[in-house]
Amino acid sequence: MSKKIKENEIENLFKELNDDPRVVDSVPVAETIDPNYDDLFTVVGPSVEESERLDSAPYSYWRLTFKQLAKNPLVILCVVVLAILLFFIIFGTTIRYYPPMVFEKGYWVKGEMFGDKLNGYVLGPNPTNWFGVCAYNMGGEFEGLDMWSCVWKGSQLSLLLGVTVALIDTVLGIIIGSLWGYFRWLDPILIEFRNFVNNIPTILLDILLMQLLSPYMGQYGFLIIVMLLCALGWLGLAGFIRNQIIIIRNREYNVASQTLGSSSTAMITHNLLPYLVSVIVTVVSTAIPQAISSEVGLAFFNLSFKITDGDVTLGQVLTKAVNDITWMEHPYLLLAPLVVMAPLTICFFYLGLALSDATDPKTHR
Repeated sequence: MSKKIKENEIENLFKELNDDPRVVDSVPVAETIDPNYDDLFTVVGPSVEESERLDSAPYSYWRLTFKQLAKNPLVILCVVVLAILLFFIIFGTTIRYYPPMVFEKGYWVKGEMFGDKLNGYVLGPNPTNWFGVCAYNMGGEFEGLDMWSCVWKGSQLSLLLGVTVALIDTVLGIIIGSLWGYFRWLDPILIEFRNFVNNIPTILLDILLMQLLSPYMGQYGFLIIVMLLCALGWLGLAGFIRNQIIIIRNREYNVASQTLGSSSTAMITHNLLPYLVSVIVTVVSTAIPQAISSEVGLAFFNLSFKITDGDVTLGQVLTKAVNDITWMEHPYLLLAPLVVMAPLTICFFYLGLALSDATDPKTHR
């Protein structure tokens, strides 16, 4: 009985809608709606696959970081400049190279002389010597040598030295700084050590070490310079990481993690260091040009490699060029090594700033 009443009500509703003046010219409602209204809806049930399907790509920290870097035109310019410099550092000596020192009869002797004998004048850039020829006042080792060969040969050793020193300083700084900030009993020891080192001129320590190790420079020159630059180079990064860890060590999520029984290694590697990724990346990117500049300082005080041992660096070329009183009249002597060192330093520095912003989790929104 109730079903028949419902059918009558639906028919009356259709009739009223058909008689409505607003739908006179339209298709009757009865023809547009299926009278078998029981089949209008179908229960399909839950779908686990559909409920777990994501409408957007999953979040990736490094993918978003590199995406932000790719949108920065200055980053792209720095990468291109570094790629060009790296190409010439690797292959520059194969394009045109004159060995500055030649090993003959058990001794390092000066290589070929180029241009004229430089009898009181300077031979600038020319079709044979693209960067010119080292002036006669640059010293007996560099007098008359091809500047192109010296610059790119020195760039190879300087870049290798900078990368090696930067990696060692970064690893030591991260490890020692993390332990220094997390374990409070290390604080008095390392603070006193830092205060002691800061009160002694670094150049004095370098001179003392080089005087002790100079007899071994010919055989272990690279290792000695690396040890000299890394002896205290990690201290700045370690102190900075120590300060940052002290700030975030007692935050709620770290206290909760300790309460749940997390080990010290897990706390440092999972809770503390990831928070400092942007800072660490910045320090690493600026550590390479800083190490190259440090070698230039050592070369100025004659504490770096010896060209008589067959080793040439940018620091040696720059130092000898400045020592030549004619460099103001012939600026190519100074511009040739700066063509490599200045863009290298600027590009690494700006990439460090850009990486710091891109790796900061606060910018990932």
